[in-house]
Amino acid sequence: MARHTPGADDDVTPGHELFAPRVSDSDTDTDSAPRSGRRRLAIVGGVVAGVALVSVVVGAVLVTGGSAPFAAGAPTESARPTTVARTATPTPSATPSPTPTTTPSPSPRAATPPPQDAAVPAPFITPVAAGTVVAEGDVASPKGSVHFHYRVVAVGDDTYTSELTGATSSLPVPVAVAFFPVAPSVGDGTSYGGDGSVQLGASTTTPVAASGTFGSVSQPSYLSTLVVYSTSTSSDVPVEIANGKVLAVAPVGWSVPPRQTNIVPVDSGAVAFATGTLEATTSSGAPKRYTVAPDDLIDVVALRFGISVSALLFMNQGLQVIDDAQHLFEGTTLVLDPDSV
Repeated sequence: MARHTPGADDDVTPGHELFAPRVSDSDTDTDSAPRSGRRRLAIVGGVVAGVALVSVVVGAVLVTGGSAPFAAGAPTESARPTTVARTATPTPSATPSPTPTTTPSPSPRAATPPPQDAAVPAPFITPVAAGTVVAEGDVASPKGSVHFHYRVVAVGDDTYTSELTGATSSLPVPVAVAFFPVAPSVGDGTSYGGDGSVQLGASTTTPVAASGTFGSVSQPSYLSTLVVYSTSTSSDVPVEIANGKVLAVAPVGWSVPPRQTNIVPVDSGAVAFATGTLEATTSSGAPKRYTVAPDDLIDVVALRFGISVSALLFMNQGLQVIDDAQHLFEGTTLVLDPDSV
C-alpha cells in the first residue's frame, strides 16, 4: 500500500499518517500489484517450483530404481508384481551309465594234490630200459648230397640220445639233423631247431659218427619227422643252402615199448564239475586226452577217470589252476595216458 505524503493544503491532523482507503477486488483488475508484493510472490513461486522439480526428480528416481519413498507421507507407489527371473527348464540328467567293471583275469597258481592223496600210493611210470633202441632208419637227401644212418637209444632215466653213423655230406655248408613233431617240406625255411639235434660239418666226405641228446622228452614218439637243414652263417651261399633251409625230410617209425605204471585211467562219464570232452583214446580204448570245460575242478576230473590228483599232476607237469577250489582253465588239454608222457 502506497504511503501518502501530506502536502501543505491537506487537512490532516499533525502526527498522524494518512492511508489511502482499501480498494475492492473489483477495482484492481487493471492495476498492477505493488513492487514489494510482486517480489514476495516471485520468491514464493520460485520455492514452490523448486519443490515441484525436486518431487519430479525424486519420483523419477523412485520409479526407475523401484525404491521405497525416502520420507514418511510421500505418496506410496502401488505394489508392482515381482519379476521372477526365468531359468531354462532343467534338462533331466541322463541316468549315468555305470562304469564298466573289468573282470580281472584269474591269477593262475600251481595245482597241488589234496591232503587225502598222502594216503594214496605215489604215481610212477617205469622208464624204458637203458640201451633200448626206440627208432632207427637210413636217410638220403633228394639230390644225394647227404647220407647217414640214425637211431634213438634210451638212456634208462626217461631220456634218450640220437646217434648218426656213416654220415657224409658233399655240401659246402654245415648241416643239422633233428626230430620235429610236424613235417616241413624240402626247400622250406625253419627257425626251430627241433629236438635231439646232431651237427655235421661242411664237406664231410669221409663217413663219421655223431650224437645229440633230447631235451625233457620221456616219450619221444610224438616227434614224427626227421629233418636235415642248413646251419650256414654265411650270406655268400646259394639261397637253396642258406641258413635254415630244409634239405631232406624222412618219417620216423617209433617202437617205444610199453612202460610199467600204476596209473590206469577209466572214463566213468561226465559229472558236475567234470563235464569236459574226451578227445582221444589209446588203441585199447583207454582215455588219452581230455579238454577242460568251464567250472571243471581238478579233483572231480581226477575222480571221473578213477585216478588221484597226484597222478593227474604227474602226467601234466606244471598244470595251473584258479583259486583255492582249484578250478581248471577252460580249454586246457590234459594227458591221461601214462604211456604218452
